[in-house]
Amino acid sequence: MSKPDSRRLPRIYWGTAIALGALAAVKLIPLPDVVSSTGEVLSLTQTGRSALGIVFFTAILWALEVFPFPVTALVGAVMLPLFGVMEWGDVIRFGVGSDIVPFLLGIMILSTGVVESGLAQRVSRRVVRIAGGDPKRAVLAFLFFSSLCAAWLGNLAVAAMLQPIAIAIMASNGLVPGASNFGTALSIGCAWGALIGSIATPAGGASNLVAIGFLRDLAGVHLGFTQWMAVGVPAALLMILPAWALLILAFPPEIKELRSGSPEAYETGYAGKGRAGQSRRALTAHEIWALLGLITMLALWFLGDWLKQAWGLNMSMSMGAIVGAVVYLLPTQGIHSWDVLEYKINWGNLVLVAVGMSLGAAVYNSGAAAWLASAVFGRMANLPPFPGALLLSVAVMLFKLMFSSNTATASIVMPVVLAAINGADVGPWQFIAPAALASPLAFILVTSAPANLVFHDSECFSVRDMARVGIPMTMIAAVCIALVCTLVLR
Repeated sequence: MSKPDSRRLPRIYWGTAIALGALAAVKLIPLPDVVSSTGEVLSLTQTGRSALGIVFFTAILWALEVFPFPVTALVGAVMLPLFGVMEWGDVIRFGVGSDIVPFLLGIMILSTGVVESGLAQRVSRRVVRIAGGDPKRAVLAFLFFSSLCAAWLGNLAVAAMLQPIAIAIMASNGLVPGASNFGTALSIGCAWGALIGSIATPAGGASNLVAIGFLRDLAGVHLGFTQWMAVGVPAALLMILPAWALLILAFPPEIKELRSGSPEAYETGYAGKGRAGQSRRALTAHEIWALLGLITMLALWFLGDWLKQAWGLNMSMSMGAIVGAVVYLLPTQGIHSWDVLEYKINWGNLVLVAVGMSLGAAVYNSGAAAWLASAVFGRMANLPPFPGALLLSVAVMLFKLMFSSNTATASIVMPVVLAAINGADVGPWQFIAPAALASPLAFILVTSAPANLVFHDSECFSVRDMARVGIPMTMIAAVCIALVCTLVLR
């Protein structure tokens, strides 16, 4: 058994003290009544105070990373019944009983299969060859490819997949990570692409699923896969070219042409894993079943309405994800061990999503969300569509600076934003869409997204490099989101 890290003890002590202080302050300090957008005076009840205090308590522990995110989530879950906010049965029902949990499980199994089978690496090597010798085109190609993969596999898996590729390209061209403009642009481009692509589909990240779950549970809105994509895909596409232009302007490549040996050098870098030259070989059985599982899942999602009309089969997104996972799992048990999935999948994400749903439901049902929303977001619901969406997007992305977990951000923000539209002349999805799309986007700080940390830990770029381009990219992303939401949803 490993010894505890004594260097973390001070953070645990003062971080927990700050969180407890915030909980006590919300419980004990007199808080004023607020007026909602409809003119109703809202008071914070004792139950609402407890719910809000618990959310502040867990939010501070998450922001300071005092404990692992799932551990903090479990502490918050236990506090809900202890403080009389919610019965334990309701904590389980809103959390583990949520349809979002099996959806995320199916996505994690398939994304792990696509990466572990070598299918993702095969396609990425093809991208290297398509980019050719132009460094600027290579940055654009990987920015787009990273976005495309993240839309289906999640941003962290894609960042982990592309990081060794970026390092190999730099090495084969004699470039040192952290001391190369091209390397910096390529690395940040891969990280940003993973973040941008994650908003394109519900499968792109757990925060998307949290938003969909709250819409269903708190607002009675059942958002379909294609309904999300109607705003997610154009918003993501709008960001890619500005992001590429910003990176090239800030970090102009110091080389005029990539060496033609780059793709081969990359393949050689995987020779130790038995994948050298894989892109030239026929698909392996493992790759075929991973691809079939992915295709099955996507087909069931896109054909859900037709299946219901033709066969009376209610194919939810979670069922489609689980069916796709089963299609991948059963035939590959002779090829691929379940033990590998147990090791590779981040099971803590399931805990974080489940408890996040329970915390959000507690804040919403106790009336605390309505009180906080009227105090913070109340006037946004009555703004014209574009400025309202723009301000909400910027507010959420700035709030995201405090958290490295997209799920934690969505769990705190979504119930509050939903409560802000109570009585306003706007639909729940129309108002919450900018916040939902903005919650995974962390362009400024390295610590605000695990995908950023994957490249930063390899010293591909500095904190200052990312902040330098991240601030203008945040504003560009907010404009893209606001523009798409205004044109598509209003």
